[in-house]
Amino acid sequence: MWWRRSAKCSRKLKPRRRSKSPLLRCVSLGRLMRIHGSSMLPLLRPGDLVLVKDWTPQDATPTRGEIVAARPMSFGGRAIVKRIAGLPHEHLNHQTQTWHLSSDQYLLLGDALDDSLDSRTLGPVTRAELIGRVWFRLWPPTML
Repeated sequence: MWWRRSAKCSRKLKPRRRSKSPLLRCVSLGRLMRIHGSSMLPLLRPGDLVLVKDWTPQDATPTRGEIVAARPMSFGGRAIVKRIAGLPHEHLNHQTQTWHLSSDQYLLLGDALDDSLDSRTLGPVTRAELIGRVWFRLWPPTML
C-alpha cells in the first residue's frame, strides 16, 4: 500500500542539520526581551529587541545607572526594563516619596519619568526579582 511505502521512505530520510547563525549563538548568551512601553525613551523605544544577560554568582553586584530587567512580584511577575536609581542601605527622596532600602532592595526608575510604571508605584524590588543586565540591543543593532 502507498502509505506503508511512504512510511518506509520517511524513516530513511535523515533530518537536515542547520548551521547556527551568529544571531542564535548570541541568543544563547542571554534572554531576548522586546520593549513594549515608552518608559525608557529616548534610549530604548517600543519594539526594540534587547539581550538581557542573566545574573550569575560571579557577577558583580548591580550598580547605579545600569539598565536591568526585573520581575517584580508587585507587578504580577511580569518583566519590566528600568534603570537602577537606588542601591541597598540607601535613603532616597523623590518629590513627596521617601524610600529606606533594606540590604537586598533596589529602586528602579524609567528614563521618561512622566510615562513610567516603576518603583514609585510598584515599590522597591529585591535582588531575587532582578533578571539581569540589559547589555545589547539586537534591533536596531547598537551596544548599550
